[in-house]
Amino acid sequence: MNQIDAIIVDIKKMFAKQPNTIYEVRVVDQIYSKKVNIFFEYYKIGKATHSQQIARLDSEYREQIPEIIAKIRKETGLTVNTNI
Repeated sequence: MNQIDAIIVDIKKMFAKQPNTIYEVRVVDQIYSKKVNIFFEYYKIGKATHSQQIARLDSEYREQIPEIIAKIRKETGLTVNTNI
C-alpha cells in the first residue's frame, strides 16, 4: 500500500455520512515549504467548518496533485478542492 492509498483509507474512516453535513477534501500546495497538505473538512449547515489534517506529503508529490485529486474523487466520491 502506498501513501496515497493510506490517505484514502483514512478519509473513508472519517466519512460518517451524518444528515445535513457537508464533507470535502482539500489539497493545498504550499509553495514556499514545497509540501502538499491534505485536509478532511466537514460542517453542518449553518455551523463552523471542522478541518483535520490527514497528510503532509513531500515535494515529489507536487507534480502528482492532479492524479491524487482524481484518485481521491474516484475512490471516495467526495468533493476535492485545491488552491492550484
